[in-house]
Amino acid sequence: MSLPTSEIPLAPVSEQKGDELELKQVRGTVLVVEDDPANRELIVEMLALWGYEPLAVGSAEEAEYATKRKQVTAAIVDVFLPGKSGTNLMPKLRERFPEMVVIGMSALGDAAMARKCKGNGADLFISKPVRADELADALKSKHQSWH
Repeated sequence: MSLPTSEIPLAPVSEQKGDELELKQVRGTVLVVEDDPANRELIVEMLALWGYEPLAVGSAEEAEYATKRKQVTAAIVDVFLPGKSGTNLMPKLRERFPEMVVIGMSALGDAAMARKCKGNGADLFISKPVRADELADALKSKHQSWH
């Protein structure tokens, strides 16, 4: 798996290792909204490996709460979630973070679903299971208004 060359600027973060303080680079915080724990953990591991700071939650309601206290640069949102759907969450994320990259995802990935996600504020749509190369490319993109 290769590291993507992201457009998101790196920010220094310090990490304590024993008695020494080590400076690490973080590409940005990426919100992961996925109700399946195995899929969520896989995405979190990829993001961490690539230098992003993952913020993982299992529902749209948890995402709304988490983003009240944390600035995020990108979001990966499952369309079908328990409670409020991912497509209902996307416009709220877009309103709160107008320049963030919003990526919709679903196992039922067809053109109609992609259009629905884009109509609700997503920049891109990817199918599950998530492929590392497709996710890396999606994270490198920039927000573009569809209106």
